[in-house]
Amino acid sequence: MACRIFLDADVLIAAFQGEPGIRDCAQAFLSESRFNFVYSPLLRMEVMIQPVYHRRTDEISFYNTYFQSASCWGQLDRMFEIGSQDAMKHGISVFDALHVATAHLSGCAALVTGEKPTRPMFRTKLVRVISIRDMTKPTSTVQKLLTA
Repeated sequence: MACRIFLDADVLIAAFQGEPGIRDCAQAFLSESRFNFVYSPLLRMEVMIQPVYHRRTDEISFYNTYFQSASCWGQLDRMFEIGSQDAMKHGISVFDALHVATAHLSGCAALVTGEKPTRPMFRTKLVRVISIRDMTKPTSTVQKLLTA
């Protein structure tokens, strides 16, 4: 059975240009065929601004491939409503709160990020937040998520 996952911008960026250890972790998530990826228009904008502005065609192509295979969840009014409540409750930054809200509202099993586990977004109760920084064995973490 497929598992819905929201990848944070830093995971997508790490998959393309991250340091080898982090890149391997990010790519382990992207290569898992049993994941259905979800994104918001805000995430797409966040990831695409710099590569488009600087005309980095390989990077643009990499991200476009991801977005073409993922599902867009774009009810911005609901994202802002839920995200702002969670941000104020837990001290989460605006973009992180909107990503948490998107993951929650779209029924994702987890939001995967490159943030340190001490960041405020890990305080949310709306969706499970997983950091690729904690992954020592990418495939075992991916497998654990699939069986959770």
